[in-house]
Amino acid sequence: MSLKNQLSTAKVTISKLAMISSIALLAACAEAPLNEPTELADIQEKFELDREWREVIGNSDDEQFNSLVPAIWEDKIITADPTGLVTAFNKMTGDVIWEKNLELALSGGVTADAGVVALGTKDAEVILLDVKDGSEQWRSEVTSEVLAPPAIDGGKLVVRTADGQIFGLDLQTGKQDWFYDRVLPKLTLRGTSAPIATGGLAVSGFANGKIAAFNIQNGDLLWEQRLSTPRGSSDISRIVDVDANPVIYGANLYAAGYDGYAIALDLQNGRFLWRHSTSVLRAPLVDTNRVYLVNTDGEVEALDRLSGELVWKAEGLKYRNLTGAADNGNSIIVGDFEGYLHWLDKSTGEIVARIHLDDYGVAGAPIVTSEMIYATSRYGYLYAFKNPNFQSIDTRPVLDSE
Repeated sequence: MSLKNQLSTAKVTISKLAMISSIALLAACAEAPLNEPTELADIQEKFELDREWREVIGNSDDEQFNSLVPAIWEDKIITADPTGLVTAFNKMTGDVIWEKNLELALSGGVTADAGVVALGTKDAEVILLDVKDGSEQWRSEVTSEVLAPPAIDGGKLVVRTADGQIFGLDLQTGKQDWFYDRVLPKLTLRGTSAPIATGGLAVSGFANGKIAAFNIQNGDLLWEQRLSTPRGSSDISRIVDVDANPVIYGANLYAAGYDGYAIALDLQNGRFLWRHSTSVLRAPLVDTNRVYLVNTDGEVEALDRLSGELVWKAEGLKYRNLTGAADNGNSIIVGDFEGYLHWLDKSTGEIVARIHLDDYGVAGAPIVTSEMIYATSRYGYLYAFKNPNFQSIDTRPVLDSE
Protein backbone atom coordinates (compact mmCIF):
# COMPACT_ATOMS: atom_id res chain seq x y z
CA MET A 1 0.00 0.00 0.00
CA SER A 2 1.39 3.43 -0.90
CA LEU A 3 1.86 6.09 1.75
CA LYS A 4 -0.70 8.27 0.00
CA ASN A 5 -3.33 5.53 0.31
CA GLN A 6 -2.30 4.89 3.89
CA LEU A 7 -2.77 8.56 4.68
CA SER A 8 -6.17 8.74 3.03
CA THR A 9 -7.48 5.66 4.84
CA ALA A 10 -5.97 6.92 8.08
CA LYS A 11 -7.80 10.28 8.14
CA VAL A 12 -10.83 8.98 9.96
CA THR A 13 -8.69 6.66 12.06
CA ILE A 14 -6.53 9.53 13.26
CA SER A 15 -9.46 11.68 14.35
CA LYS A 16 -11.07 8.73 16.08
CA LEU A 17 -7.76 7.84 17.67
CA ALA A 18 -7.33 11.31 19.16
CA MET A 19 -10.84 11.18 20.61
CA ILE A 20 -10.43 7.63 21.88
CA SER A 21 -7.05 8.31 23.47
CA SER A 22 -8.40 11.33 25.35
CA ILE A 23 -11.47 9.45 26.56
CA ALA A 24 -9.36 6.48 27.57
CA LEU A 25 -6.94 8.57 29.56
CA LEU A 26 -9.68 10.47 31.38
CA ALA A 27 -11.67 7.33 32.03
CA ALA A 28 -8.67 5.42 33.32
CA CYS A 29 -7.82 8.27 35.68
CA ALA A 30 -11.42 8.54 36.86
CA GLU A 31 -11.57 4.79 37.53
CA ALA A 32 -8.35 4.81 39.57
CA PRO A 33 -8.63 5.71 43.27
CA LEU A 34 -7.47 9.18 44.21
CA ASN A 35 -4.45 8.54 46.39
CA GLU A 36 -2.57 11.17 48.34
CA PRO A 37 1.11 11.30 47.37
CA THR A 38 3.37 9.95 50.10
CA GLU A 39 4.95 12.71 52.17
CA LEU A 40 8.73 12.77 51.91
CA ALA A 41 10.44 11.49 55.03
CA ASP A 42 13.65 13.02 56.34
CA ILE A 43 16.71 11.11 55.18
CA GLN A 44 20.37 10.95 56.13
CA GLU A 45 22.10 11.88 52.89
CA LYS A 46 25.12 9.75 52.02
CA PHE A 47 26.60 12.25 49.56
CA GLU A 48 26.14 15.83 48.33
CA LEU A 49 25.24 17.03 44.84
CA ASP A 50 26.58 20.09 43.07
CA ARG A 51 24.68 21.77 40.26
CA GLU A 52 26.98 22.74 37.39
CA TRP A 53 24.54 24.68 35.23
CA ARG A 54 20.90 25.21 34.24
CA GLU A 55 19.58 26.29 30.84
CA VAL A 56 16.16 27.06 29.35
CA ILE A 57 15.39 24.52 26.63
CA GLY A 58 12.19 26.06 25.26
CA ASN A 59 8.54 26.55 25.97
CA SER A 60 6.43 24.10 27.92
CA ASP A 61 3.13 22.91 26.43
CA ASP A 62 1.23 21.54 29.42
CA GLU A 63 3.36 18.50 30.35
CA GLN A 64 4.60 17.50 26.91
CA PHE A 65 8.26 17.68 27.85
CA ASN A 66 7.56 14.20 29.20
CA SER A 67 7.72 12.83 25.66
CA LEU A 68 10.70 14.91 24.51
CA VAL A 69 13.71 13.42 26.23
CA PRO A 70 17.19 14.90 25.59
CA ALA A 71 19.83 12.78 23.86
CA ILE A 72 23.61 12.80 24.07
CA TRP A 73 25.97 12.57 21.09
CA GLU A 74 29.71 13.01 21.65
CA ASP A 75 30.22 16.47 23.22
CA LYS A 76 26.57 17.55 22.86
CA ILE A 77 23.30 17.13 24.70
CA ILE A 78 20.41 17.81 22.31
CA THR A 79 17.00 18.99 23.51
CA ALA A 80 13.67 19.81 21.85
CA ASP A 81 10.54 21.63 22.94
CA PRO A 82 6.90 21.06 21.84
CA THR A 83 6.90 24.19 19.64
CA GLY A 84 9.78 23.01 17.45
CA LEU A 85 12.92 24.50 19.03
CA VAL A 86 15.87 22.08 18.87
CA THR A 87 19.07 23.02 20.70
CA ALA A 88 22.49 21.40 21.02
CA PHE A 89 24.34 22.34 24.22
CA ASN A 90 27.90 21.59 25.18
CA LYS A 91 27.26 18.80 27.66
CA MET A 92 29.93 20.00 30.10
CA THR A 93 29.38 23.77 30.11
CA GLY A 94 25.80 24.30 28.92
CA ASP A 95 26.96 26.64 26.14
CA VAL A 96 24.75 26.62 23.03
CA ILE A 97 26.50 25.00 20.05
CA TRP A 98 23.61 25.34 17.60
CA GLU A 99 19.90 26.07 17.60
CA LYS A 100 17.22 25.21 15.04
CA ASN A 101 13.59 26.38 15.14
CA LEU A 102 11.55 23.94 13.05
CA GLU A 103 8.28 25.76 13.90
CA LEU A 104 6.56 22.38 14.14
CA ALA A 105 4.62 20.72 16.95
CA LEU A 106 7.18 18.15 18.10
CA SER A 107 5.90 15.15 20.01
CA GLY A 108 8.49 12.35 19.69
CA GLY A 109 12.25 12.44 20.30
CA VAL A 110 15.05 13.18 20.76
CA THR A 111 17.13 10.46 19.07
CA ALA A 112 20.81 11.16 18.43
CA ASP A 113 22.82 8.43 16.70
CA ALA A 114 24.95 7.81 13.62
CA GLY A 115 25.68 11.54 13.32
CA VAL A 116 22.04 12.59 13.02
CA VAL A 117 19.14 13.81 15.18
CA ALA A 118 15.66 12.34 14.60
CA LEU A 119 12.33 13.78 15.78
CA GLY A 120 8.63 13.17 15.18
CA THR A 121 5.70 15.58 15.05
CA LYS A 122 2.03 15.76 15.98
CA ASP A 123 1.30 16.20 12.27
CA ALA A 124 2.70 12.81 11.20
CA GLU A 125 6.13 13.91 10.04
CA VAL A 126 9.61 12.61 10.80
CA ILE A 127 12.52 15.08 10.56
CA LEU A 128 16.22 14.27 10.35
CA LEU A 129 18.90 16.86 11.26
CA ASP A 130 22.69 16.82 11.04
CA VAL A 131 24.03 16.57 14.59
CA LYS A 132 27.01 18.84 13.77
CA ASP A 133 25.04 21.99 12.93
CA GLY A 134 21.30 21.20 13.03
CA SER A 135 20.86 21.47 9.26
CA GLU A 136 17.82 19.60 7.96
CA GLN A 137 18.55 16.44 5.96
CA TRP A 138 15.03 15.32 5.07
CA ARG A 139 11.38 15.10 6.11
CA SER A 140 9.16 12.08 5.65
CA GLU A 141 5.43 11.55 6.15
CA VAL A 142 3.97 8.75 8.24
CA THR A 143 0.34 7.96 9.04
CA SER A 144 -0.19 9.64 12.42
CA GLU A 145 1.36 11.42 15.39
CA VAL A 146 4.78 10.22 16.57
CA LEU A 147 4.81 9.99 20.38
CA ALA A 148 8.15 8.27 21.05
CA PRO A 149 11.78 8.65 19.95
CA PRO A 150 12.65 6.77 16.73
CA ALA A 151 15.43 4.15 16.69
CA ILE A 152 18.44 3.91 14.37
CA ASP A 153 20.36 0.81 13.24
CA GLY A 154 21.55 -0.81 10.03
CA GLY A 155 20.91 2.24 7.86
CA LYS A 156 17.25 2.38 8.92
CA LEU A 157 15.19 4.76 11.03
CA VAL A 158 12.39 2.90 12.85
CA VAL A 159 9.33 4.94 13.84
CA ARG A 160 6.24 4.01 15.91
CA THR A 161 3.06 5.99 15.29
CA ALA A 162 0.03 6.54 17.51
CA ASP A 163 -2.28 4.58 15.18
CA GLY A 164 -0.44 1.31 15.86
CA GLN A 165 1.95 1.22 12.90
CA ILE A 166 5.71 0.84 12.78
CA PHE A 167 7.78 2.16 9.85
CA GLY A 168 11.25 1.40 8.54
CA LEU A 169 12.66 4.45 6.72
CA ASP A 170 15.91 4.69 4.79
CA LEU A 171 18.28 6.71 6.97
CA GLN A 172 19.88 8.48 4.01
CA THR A 173 16.76 9.50 2.09
CA GLY A 174 13.75 9.13 4.40
CA LYS A 175 12.09 6.81 1.88
CA GLN A 176 9.70 4.26 3.36
CA ASP A 177 11.17 0.76 3.00
CA TRP A 178 8.52 -1.13 4.98
CA PHE A 179 5.72 -0.77 7.49
CA TYR A 180 3.79 -3.04 9.86
CA ASP A 181 0.19 -2.38 10.86
CA ARG A 182 -1.29 -3.38 14.21
CA VAL A 183 -5.02 -2.88 14.91
CA LEU A 184 -5.60 -0.83 18.06
CA PRO A 185 -7.99 -1.85 20.85
CA LYS A 186 -11.06 0.35 21.31
CA LEU A 187 -9.48 2.23 24.22
CA THR A 188 -5.79 2.87 24.82
CA LEU A 189 -3.60 5.02 27.02
CA ARG A 190 -2.02 8.03 25.34
CA GLY A 191 1.57 7.13 24.49
CA THR A 192 3.54 4.48 22.64
CA SER A 193 6.52 2.32 23.37
CA ALA A 194 9.68 3.67 21.75
CA PRO A 195 11.15 1.12 19.36
CA ILE A 196 14.67 -0.16 19.96
CA ALA A 197 16.95 -1.40 17.20
CA THR A 198 20.17 -3.40 17.33
CA GLY A 199 21.86 -6.26 15.54
CA GLY A 200 19.44 -6.27 12.63
CA LEU A 201 16.34 -6.38 14.88
CA ALA A 202 13.71 -3.77 15.66
CA VAL A 203 11.55 -4.35 18.76
CA SER A 204 8.46 -2.48 19.96
CA GLY A 205 5.52 -2.89 22.30
CA PHE A 206 1.91 -2.36 21.19
CA ALA A 207 -1.40 -1.29 22.70
CA ASN A 208 -2.82 -4.84 22.43
CA GLY A 209 -0.49 -6.03 25.20
CA LYS A 210 2.07 -7.65 22.90
CA ILE A 211 5.71 -7.01 22.08
CA ALA A 212 7.16 -7.95 18.70
CA ALA A 213 10.52 -8.19 16.91
CA PHE A 214 11.07 -7.40 13.23
CA ASN A 215 13.81 -7.79 10.66
CA ILE A 216 15.01 -4.20 10.42
CA GLN A 217 15.85 -4.46 6.72
CA ASN A 218 12.49 -5.68 5.38
CA GLY A 219 10.02 -5.50 8.30
CA ASP A 220 9.35 -9.25 8.48
CA LEU A 221 7.76 -10.24 11.80
CA LEU A 222 10.22 -12.56 13.58
CA TRP A 223 8.32 -13.23 16.80
CA GLU A 224 5.79 -11.72 19.19
CA GLN A 225 4.85 -12.36 22.81
CA ARG A 226 2.03 -11.21 25.06
CA LEU A 227 2.88 -9.15 28.16
CA SER A 228 -0.65 -8.27 29.27
CA THR A 229 -3.99 -10.03 28.76
CA PRO A 230 -7.24 -8.02 28.63
CA ARG A 231 -9.46 -8.74 31.63
CA GLY A 232 -12.90 -7.58 32.67
CA SER A 233 -16.02 -6.69 30.72
CA SER A 234 -15.55 -2.96 30.09
CA ASP A 235 -13.22 -1.43 27.51
CA ILE A 236 -11.51 0.56 30.27
CA SER A 237 -10.73 -2.51 32.38
CA ARG A 238 -9.30 -4.22 29.28
CA ILE A 239 -6.56 -1.63 28.65
CA VAL A 240 -3.25 -3.51 28.37
CA ASP A 241 -0.88 -1.08 26.62
CA VAL A 242 2.82 -1.80 26.43
CA ASP A 243 4.02 1.81 26.62
CA ALA A 244 7.24 1.17 28.56
CA ASN A 245 10.28 1.11 26.30
CA PRO A 246 11.86 -2.36 26.14
CA VAL A 247 15.52 -2.80 27.12
CA ILE A 248 18.15 -5.09 25.62
CA TYR A 249 20.81 -6.43 27.97
CA GLY A 250 23.20 -9.04 26.62
CA ALA A 251 21.24 -11.66 24.70
CA ASN A 252 17.97 -10.92 26.51
CA LEU A 253 15.10 -8.48 26.17
CA TYR A 254 13.37 -6.99 29.22
CA ALA A 255 9.95 -5.39 28.91
CA ALA A 256 6.89 -4.52 30.99
CA GLY A 257 3.23 -3.72 30.37
CA TYR A 258 0.30 -1.95 31.95
CA ASP A 259 -1.79 -4.21 34.21
CA GLY A 260 0.20 -7.28 33.22
CA TYR A 261 3.77 -8.49 33.60
CA ALA A 262 7.43 -7.59 33.49
CA ILE A 263 9.18 -10.25 31.43
CA ALA A 264 12.58 -11.44 30.28
CA LEU A 265 12.81 -12.97 26.80
CA ASP A 266 15.47 -14.51 24.62
CA LEU A 267 16.05 -11.71 22.09
CA GLN A 268 16.54 -14.00 19.09
CA ASN A 269 13.43 -16.18 19.39
CA GLY A 270 11.17 -14.46 21.94
CA ARG A 271 11.22 -17.44 24.33
CA PHE A 272 10.06 -16.61 27.87
CA LEU A 273 12.76 -16.73 30.56
CA TRP A 274 10.62 -15.43 33.42
CA ARG A 275 7.71 -13.11 34.19
CA HIS A 276 6.69 -11.02 37.20
CA SER A 277 3.16 -9.71 37.81
CA THR A 278 3.08 -5.89 37.92
CA SER A 279 1.77 -2.79 36.13
CA VAL A 280 4.36 -0.54 34.50
CA LEU A 281 4.40 2.46 32.14
CA ARG A 282 8.10 3.42 32.53
CA ALA A 283 11.07 1.71 30.89
CA PRO A 284 12.80 -0.92 33.05
CA LEU A 285 16.37 -0.32 34.17
CA VAL A 286 18.67 -3.33 33.87
CA ASP A 287 22.15 -3.97 35.29
CA THR A 288 24.28 -7.06 35.86
CA ASN A 289 22.29 -8.29 38.85
CA ARG A 290 18.87 -6.65 38.84
CA VAL A 291 15.92 -5.32 36.89
CA TYR A 292 14.44 -2.15 38.42
CA LEU A 293 10.81 -1.23 37.80
CA VAL A 294 8.74 1.84 38.67
CA ASN A 295 5.17 0.59 38.84
CA THR A 296 2.01 2.61 38.29
CA ASP A 297 1.57 3.12 42.06
CA GLY A 298 5.02 4.71 42.33
CA GLU A 299 6.61 1.75 44.06
CA VAL A 300 10.14 0.86 42.98
CA GLU A 301 10.70 -2.88 42.56
CA ALA A 302 14.06 -4.63 42.25
CA LEU A 303 13.99 -8.08 40.63
CA ASP A 304 16.74 -10.65 40.26
CA ARG A 305 17.80 -10.36 36.61
CA LEU A 306 18.23 -14.11 36.09
CA SER A 307 15.16 -15.42 37.94
CA GLY A 308 12.72 -12.50 38.08
CA GLU A 309 12.28 -12.98 41.84
CA LEU A 310 11.46 -9.87 43.88
CA VAL A 311 14.53 -8.72 45.85
CA TRP A 312 13.06 -5.58 47.42
CA LYS A 313 10.23 -3.10 47.02
CA ALA A 314 10.49 0.58 48.06
CA GLU A 315 7.20 2.28 48.97
CA GLY A 316 8.54 5.58 50.29
CA LEU A 317 7.73 7.41 47.02
CA LYS A 318 4.30 5.89 46.43
CA TYR A 319 1.82 7.92 44.34
CA ARG A 320 4.43 10.59 43.56
CA ASN A 321 4.16 10.10 39.77
CA LEU A 322 7.74 8.90 39.40
CA THR A 323 9.84 8.96 36.25
CA GLY A 324 11.65 5.90 35.02
CA ALA A 325 14.87 4.99 36.80
CA ALA A 326 18.42 5.85 35.75
CA ASP A 327 21.61 3.98 36.71
CA ASN A 328 24.13 5.82 38.90
CA GLY A 329 26.64 3.22 40.07
CA ASN A 330 25.52 1.87 43.44
CA SER A 331 22.28 3.87 43.24
CA ILE A 332 19.34 4.40 40.93
CA ILE A 333 17.77 7.83 40.36
CA VAL A 334 14.08 8.66 39.92
CA GLY A 335 12.30 12.03 39.66
CA ASP A 336 8.87 12.98 40.98
CA PHE A 337 5.95 15.36 40.37
CA GLU A 338 7.21 17.97 42.85
CA GLY A 339 10.57 18.37 41.14
CA TYR A 340 12.71 16.15 43.38
CA LEU A 341 15.39 13.71 42.27
CA HIS A 342 15.83 10.74 44.63
CA TRP A 343 18.79 8.36 44.84
CA LEU A 344 17.91 4.82 46.01
CA ASP A 345 20.52 2.31 47.15
CA LYS A 346 20.57 -0.62 44.71
CA SER A 347 21.04 -3.19 47.47
CA THR A 348 18.19 -2.13 49.75
CA GLY A 349 15.99 0.50 48.08
CA GLU A 350 16.84 2.99 50.86
CA ILE A 351 16.76 6.66 49.76
CA VAL A 352 20.32 7.89 50.22
CA ALA A 353 20.21 11.36 48.63
CA ARG A 354 17.73 13.92 47.33
CA ILE A 355 17.83 17.23 45.48
CA HIS A 356 15.11 19.67 44.37
CA LEU A 357 15.08 21.06 40.82
CA ASP A 358 11.99 23.29 40.86
CA ASP A 359 8.28 23.10 41.71
CA TYR A 360 7.09 21.94 38.28
CA GLY A 361 8.03 18.27 38.33
CA VAL A 362 10.69 16.18 36.64
CA ALA A 363 10.02 15.30 33.00
CA GLY A 364 11.40 11.91 32.06
CA ALA A 365 14.13 9.72 33.50
CA PRO A 366 17.43 11.45 34.28
CA ILE A 367 20.39 10.91 31.94
CA VAL A 368 23.64 9.77 33.53
CA THR A 369 27.17 9.94 32.11
CA SER A 370 30.45 9.21 33.86
CA GLU A 371 30.88 12.90 34.71
CA MET A 372 27.39 14.43 34.77
CA ILE A 373 23.73 13.83 35.57
CA TYR A 374 21.08 15.65 33.51
CA ALA A 375 17.39 16.16 34.26
CA THR A 376 14.64 18.25 32.68
CA SER A 377 11.72 19.92 34.42
CA ARG A 378 8.20 20.21 33.03
CA TYR A 379 8.64 23.96 32.99
CA GLY A 380 11.35 23.68 30.34
CA TYR A 381 14.68 23.74 32.15
CA LEU A 382 17.66 21.43 31.66
CA TYR A 383 19.71 20.87 34.82
CA ALA A 384 23.24 19.47 34.95
CA PHE A 385 24.82 18.08 38.12
CA LYS A 386 28.26 16.69 38.72
CA ASN A 387 28.04 12.91 39.04
CA PRO A 388 28.90 12.10 42.68
CA ASN A 389 30.62 8.90 41.49
CA PHE A 390 32.98 10.77 39.16
CA GLN A 391 36.60 11.04 40.20
CA SER A 392 38.83 13.23 38.08
CA ILE A 393 42.13 11.71 37.02
CA ASP A 394 45.28 13.69 37.67
CA THR A 395 46.96 13.82 34.27
CA ARG A 396 50.00 15.84 35.35
CA PRO A 397 53.30 14.12 34.57
CA VAL A 398 54.86 12.47 37.60
CA LEU A 399 58.39 13.63 38.32
CA ASP A 400 61.04 11.25 39.59
CA SER A 401 61.36 13.33 42.76
CA GLU A 402 57.69 12.66 43.55
